[in-house]
Amino acid sequence: MLAVSTGSPYWFASRGAGTVSAVLLSATVVLGMAQTVRFRSTFWPRYLTIGLHRDLSLLTLAFLVIHITSAVLDPFAKLGLRDALVPFASWYRPLWLGMGVVAAELTLALTVTSLVRRRLGFRLWRTLHWLAYACWPLALLHGLGTGSDVGRRWFLALDGAAVLAFFLFLVVWRLSFGWPRLAWPRLAAAALSGLALVALALWALNGPLTPGWARAAGTPEVLLGGGASPTPAP
Repeated sequence: MLAVSTGSPYWFASRGAGTVSAVLLSATVVLGMAQTVRFRSTFWPRYLTIGLHRDLSLLTLAFLVIHITSAVLDPFAKLGLRDALVPFASWYRPLWLGMGVVAAELTLALTVTSLVRRRLGFRLWRTLHWLAYACWPLALLHGLGTGSDVGRRWFLALDGAAVLAFFLFLVVWRLSFGWPRLAWPRLAAAALSGLALVALALWALNGPLTPGWARAAGTPEVLLGGGASPTPAP
């Protein structure tokens, strides 16, 4: 496949690692919610949730490193370390790339704080881990806003499954845990989650899935005119 494509190997590595990172991050967040509500059953003991959550977090971080490194090495967008480390400072799709930078840095912070959880204390660690609810949506928007495969069915199927799993676990499971304690805040959060889901679908249909999104997303004109992109942006 690499031999017949005009794309560099770094582009393929960044593309694949980014997709895998998104899937792993979704699974990590769902397992984190399962750990919060102390889920266990006869066929799924609680220690399995805890161990798998930790391992998937480290694996997500590893694929993020591959994704970021290969994106910087890829000659097409000409990204540098500043683009990879400073949010919204890139010349290439600054908003959507910036969301990915923030999501990656939050993922790093969540992983590091988990490794030193005993030194931080449970309350501080739990407060910091609320950032996971911001990390996942930012990563999703980054993938939709600047992903090369956003128009492909398999990519949309993966994102749809991740959104459905996140929404079901957050609204149906996480927010209903301990009901009816704090009923009104839970209902408000459920309503806002539903509105966010509808807004995401409408934005995707009228944004990344429409012709001309590459220019609207902030792709520099020099890349639109003569760049060697492996596949045209949807």
